[in-house]
Amino acid sequence: MNDFHPRWQAAAQAARRAKDESSELPYGFTTRVLARFQNTPVEPWVDLLTALGIRAVLTSAVFFFISAALVAWQMDFISFAPSWVDAPLSPKLLLP
Repeated sequence: MNDFHPRWQAAAQAARRAKDESSELPYGFTTRVLARFQNTPVEPWVDLLTALGIRAVLTSAVFFFISAALVAWQMDFISFAPSWVDAPLSPKLLLP
């Protein structure tokens, strides 16, 4: 597909043969590196958003269930109809 591996091997062999005394980069090295970086294909946005979207949906679902559990745990389940003990005795309660 591309010839990265042979170029990488050639660059590694050239680096092994280089003198240890040279501490400066060759002229135009940074420009070549940046030009090659700009020519590399970029990952499509659809794949990136799909991968991040699935993580976001799963994370929000987990947060939803955790928050729903916390609300249910802290909620007082009080019925609005009075119980037999709380309601005063009256003939209306005794009638069917």
